[in-house]
Parts: sequence; C-alpha cells; structure tokens
Amino acid sequence: MVSFTSDSFASAPEEDPVLKCPEADAPPPPILDADLPKVVSLLESLKDTQGRTVWKTTPELLADLKDVFTSTPRKTKLEQFFQLLFLIQKQAGDRTLPLTVEPPVITDLLLAAKVFTDPAFPRRITSVELKRSGSSGAPLYKVQFSDQEVRFPINQGKGFQTWDQGMCQIAKELVFYPGFSFRIRTARNSKNLIVEQFDKVEIFGQFGTRKIFSIDLSYVDLEKVEFIAGTDQGKVKARVARREFEVNKHSKLFKFIGTMIPNTSKQRIDW
Repeated sequence: MVSFTSDSFASAPEEDPVLKCPEADAPPPPILDADLPKVVSLLESLKDTQGRTVWKTTPELLADLKDVFTSTPRKTKLEQFFQLLFLIQKQAGDRTLPLTVEPPVITDLLLAAKVFTDPAFPRRITSVELKRSGSSGAPLYKVQFSDQEVRFPINQGKGFQTWDQGMCQIAKELVFYPGFSFRIRTARNSKNLIVEQFDKVEIFGQFGTRKIFSIDLSYVDLEKVEFIAGTDQGKVKARVARREFEVNKHSKLFKFIGTMIPNTSKQRIDW
C-alpha cells in the first residue's frame, strides 16, 4: 500500500526497473459485489444520534452510487469505502453538521457495501462523526473504535509489495487508533478522489532502503492518498511514525529528521 524510502534524506540513482518483489505481480484482492438495493435502503434508514435522516436518494445520487460500486474498471474496496463516505458528506451538507452515526445501521451499511473482506473490522466501529473543523474546506470525519488499537491486514494478510531503494517494501497492516480522522475531497483538475490529513492511523510492514544508507522501518504514518481514477493505483504520502522510534533503534540523526520529511510514492492501493 505504501513504499517508504530514504530518497527524501539522500539522493540515489534510479532503481533498476527489472528488479521486483516475488509477489509484485500477484493478483489483486477480490472486489466483492455490493448489495446495491440494500445499500440504498440502509442509507435511507440511516439517522444520526439526534434522530435526523442523513440520506435522501435522488436520481443523481443513485447514479453516483452505481458508479462507485458497478463502474468498469471496478474501483478497489478501499476507494469504494471512501467514495461512499464522500457521497454521504455531499448529501449531509453544512446544514446538518455536526452529525454522528452509530451501530447497528452504519455497521450494516458497510457490510452490505462489502468494502471489507473481513466483516470483523466494521463491527469494531462504535461511531462515525462528520463535522466542520478548522479552516479547511472539507469537513472532518472521525471514527471511534471499541478497542485502543485495531489492526487491519492488507490484502487478506498477504500485503502489497513494491521493489524500491534496493529492497522489497511490504505494507502488511493498517493500524487504527480511536479518533482516527481524515478529510475527503475531489482533485481540482481531475476525477481523482483525495483523502488527506489522516490522523491516528499507521502502516505496519517492511520498509526502508539498501542504498547509500541501510535503514529498516516497521511503522509509517499515513498522511494522504490520491486515488487515480480508472485504475487500482494511488499516490500515497507517508512519513516515519513516532511509534517507529519507540519499537526500533535508529541513529540520532535519523530520529531528528525521520519524522520531518514525508515520502510520496505511486502504487497499487487497496486493503
């Protein structure tokens, strides 16, 4: 899901395009067919904690839902998840913010949309809040969980692999904490969807470099994802997580600059 390298800290020669990870060309995870009529029904029954209706189906919104779940080429599960939340955000509008939705309907909605291969994950969501926060144009989503740490295996536990900086970079798990938040917007000059200002989510895996320096990383903070329309690819921005320095030993110099400079990569992105 992310390739985090050290080229932010030192220039390095271009990577040999022939080299690749053993599973780099493995088939992507299956995209499950959503139960669209049930998704629409659950959206229409979705109410916030104040009893207000969150969604009213219109021909335009129905067309948007069909594009999210049935378009060709198919969107990845991860993009479908954020596209669905973006449509809810558009429907809600400023007049109903802030709003908070809780189980069981929000759980049933995510299960009907089949944006997760593991149904255990949405069942650990205790609330989803959408509110205006700060000066950013997009409202803020905040997700609460029943546990202090929720780990979500990427690609059914197989992860995603990318050869870069002389080693195989492997994104294995997403690690969420209560108060996980983000903002969603569309790109200004394309149909790409952008999810940014992530907080309280990390990517666990095998990252680093074997170029000028030899660095091994296990945890990076996810900051921004741009889904490239019509593909399973995305631009991912991340930086070394503070948790990395709590669990692994690094030089004082790397500790000083490691969390300061982000890295951006383009690759297959899903969960």
